[in-house]
Amino acid sequence: MNDDAAPSAPAAGHSRAAATRWLLARDPGLLVCKRSVRAAVVVPLVFALTHGLFADPQIGLFGAFGAFALLLFVEFTGPVSARVASYAALLVVGAILIALGTVVSTSKVGSVVTMAVVGFLALFAGIVAPKAAAASTAVLLTFVLPVSIAAPASAVGPRLSGWAIAAAVCVPACLVVWPPPWHDDLRRRLASAVTAVARLAEVRAHGGDAAEEQRRVIEELAHLRQEFSGTPYPPTGAAAGAVALSKLVGRVEWVAGNSAMIGDAHWVTEPAPARAVTTKVAETLHHVAALLCDAEGHPVHDPALVGAVQRSTSELDALISAALQSDVSLLAGATVASDDGPQEPLDRGESEDPSLAAMLDPGFHARAIGLATELVADGALEAADARGVLDAKFGMLDESTPHVVARRVGSHLSFRSVWFRNALRGAIGLAVAVGVVELTDVQHGFWVVLGTMSVLRSNALGTGATALRAVGGTALGVVIASAIMLVVGDRAALLWALLPFAVLLAGIAPSMISFVAGQAAFSVTVIMLFNIIEPVGWKVGLTRVEDVAIGCGVSMVVGFLFWPRGAMAALGRALSDAFVASSGFLADAVDRLTTTSQHVDTEPGRQQAHRAYLLLDDAFRQYFAERGAKVVPLETISRLFTGTNRIRLAAFTLATLPVQPPDPGRPELESVSVAEAVLRDSYATSQRWYQGFADLLSERRGSLDLPPRHDEVLHAALRHAFEDVRAQHRDDRVRTTLQMLWADELLEAQREMQSDLLASADLFVRQRHRSRFV
Repeated sequence: MNDDAAPSAPAAGHSRAAATRWLLARDPGLLVCKRSVRAAVVVPLVFALTHGLFADPQIGLFGAFGAFALLLFVEFTGPVSARVASYAALLVVGAILIALGTVVSTSKVGSVVTMAVVGFLALFAGIVAPKAAAASTAVLLTFVLPVSIAAPASAVGPRLSGWAIAAAVCVPACLVVWPPPWHDDLRRRLASAVTAVARLAEVRAHGGDAAEEQRRVIEELAHLRQEFSGTPYPPTGAAAGAVALSKLVGRVEWVAGNSAMIGDAHWVTEPAPARAVTTKVAETLHHVAALLCDAEGHPVHDPALVGAVQRSTSELDALISAALQSDVSLLAGATVASDDGPQEPLDRGESEDPSLAAMLDPGFHARAIGLATELVADGALEAADARGVLDAKFGMLDESTPHVVARRVGSHLSFRSVWFRNALRGAIGLAVAVGVVELTDVQHGFWVVLGTMSVLRSNALGTGATALRAVGGTALGVVIASAIMLVVGDRAALLWALLPFAVLLAGIAPSMISFVAGQAAFSVTVIMLFNIIEPVGWKVGLTRVEDVAIGCGVSMVVGFLFWPRGAMAALGRALSDAFVASSGFLADAVDRLTTTSQHVDTEPGRQQAHRAYLLLDDAFRQYFAERGAKVVPLETISRLFTGTNRIRLAAFTLATLPVQPPDPGRPELESVSVAEAVLRDSYATSQRWYQGFADLLSERRGSLDLPPRHDEVLHAALRHAFEDVRAQHRDDRVRTTLQMLWADELLEAQREMQSDLLASADLFVRQRHRSRFV
């Protein structure tokens, strides 16, 4: 007998290990499980208090659904003080909406109009208040429930009592029992990667052997990519910190993977100003790592560290400008004639770096890394909800002031804004649902509106698929609940005993099983609640199926009418517009540098690129916050987003360089004119490619090849111009030729990026097609 039983032990252990792997794969950190267990205990407790101690069924109803809203529909993260403030604001807003919803519930016109206004404000507020985005579902429920269950104004008191009891029990439970950790493994990985790059820069600045630091940077970069691809999408979606972190990953990848950083160039040969830039790069990155998180992975809210990053970044920017001026002076001095006649070409042949700019410009590497570091620092400041140094350089206003917040709201009151369209569509959908309730007098109108709110998504086709799953899940839940009701009969104690398990499943199923399972579990839970309040058996389930089907139909119609292509299409258009605007700004900046005989105004291009960036940021936040699975991986979106930013930064860098025409009375060198023309043509080719790439993203074309390369012609023209300037002692043309070398290097960086962009765009388009059928 023992021999027969022995093999079962390994099998049982293997099954437990497989179950554990399955659980952790779907719920890293067991956050969903803990939240659901907490709700399974607290929701029945609140319902027991409100239903058992008070005769008014309104108290029990609003106590139960208030507990649902506070425990399962919202989760605030951060320090305890911030969470307390967020819950306090939610409780006040919820109380106001419960009272307002009750007062207007007896007016057909008033309830529809008020639902539209409240729905729009609740959904749109997230663009300026990220906490509002996190709490939008809970906020909407506090109005949907009272407005769709008509009651006289005298019901305001009992309803608020239920809400208050739910708050008194649930908020302390949320703050004390398994509070969500506000440490972040992604922050830890970002900080580790930034620290590794900082140490590499330190060694490089002192001319030491950097082999070990290079290996460490490559390892940390791989870990960062793995962590980012495996990070679950947070329920707080649109929170500024979460969005900023996702964008920061691409910037850190840029600076950490930069060939100038991990290549084999001999940095020890750089002049002192360039080494000063590299030293400041290391210092700035160390400050950035400290600002990203503390030793335990917690976000840092320290004004002193914010100030340190801002000061270090400003000092780095000043050193970059000083290094630039030093290089210009150095190269201009090299054009002075010597007694031996024309000088040999200035060529750092001992360097293994094939870059033309690196060979001819002694400080190029340091300045390139410095500019990338500034972008990383600004991303870290954004994640800390602080103003970045580059914001001022780009002409962005401080968005912490009320005036600018008002401007931000005004800029999004447009159909071009994804957030505006989503808020408008949701508001109209909910208002139509309330109107259907008022016109048809369905038995339980609350389920019509709740069904609309549950399945109304940004994509009309996705809404249709979700609606079918919602009705199917509800039907399945009714079947299960009906079977339970037949077994339970009139034994209320048994129903109470089953309620915690139903709540537990309702919390776990949507995230860990499927949307259908979540709808089924929620249906079972609600049918149990209604049968405890007013026993009617399985019939309440059939009523809910009918009403949810009506709500789903409303959501489908509104989805098709008000946003027929969805958030993915809007994101594709925003990416497309950003690449067109940024590449146009870059082409204007090159025209300005290479057309010294007349003024080229780059300001319109800069403004257009900035507007496109804001709209893209808007679409990115909306996609990030959208409920449901992300069909296109966030890392793919982040790479495309970072690509547009790199073009914009390159354009700004060139647009701010001073233009120096030939000295009066001295003609332009033919070699310089030829180099300028070839460089303009190369950038025009690149701009045309980005326009084709934009068409690819917006599905106006099906394929795209990499742009043709004319490096040999361009490099020959640039080298000839540079050597001609030195040979003819034209110190007035040194800056121009040097700037063309930098423009060429930026073009090289764009071409290196374009292969990755094509791969990301291919995945983006393919997954967009897939999203229409799932």
